[in-house]
Amino acid sequence: MPCLLSQAYGANQKPKAQQAIFGYQMRQPYESEAQFFKSRPEVGGMAAGDGKIVLNPYSKLSQNEKMAVAKNEAARLWIRDNKPKIDIDINDAQKRFFAGTEYAQNPQAMKETILARIISGDPSANADKAQIQAANQLLSQIEKSTAKPTITQSIMSAMGMKRK
Repeated sequence: MPCLLSQAYGANQKPKAQQAIFGYQMRQPYESEAQFFKSRPEVGGMAAGDGKIVLNPYSKLSQNEKMAVAKNEAARLWIRDNKPKIDIDINDAQKRFFAGTEYAQNPQAMKETILARIISGDPSANADKAQIQAANQLLSQIEKSTAKPTITQSIMSAMGMKRK
């Protein structure tokens, strides 16, 4: 049995659960994903089919960059789940940047990743003003839909009361 002193200094504390990003959890890559990531270290992560964020363990990104990738993938998952209307034009710089990638033949996925990259602060988005505006509107939708209710809102809801 651990002594109180070791508990006070955190020696036997359970690790905290990972915080969700826009309501989405991160997980370790499955074996097939790890093989993909090993062959593609330039890929920072993915919005996995099971609705989880998976970061590339072979990536050379800093911790801050990995968190930006996680935010990007969380935005992609939110877009996948909520299917908002994405009506942006793809500029020439973006077409060149994504040439030869999985996005080159999928303009809808390219638009989604552009907006998600803008939201996460990724400069590779090569965003124009209209795209930044669309990303800000999308981020507002995401934040509104994933915001936790306040204690007052929870109490009012439990009592069957509506906010005026």
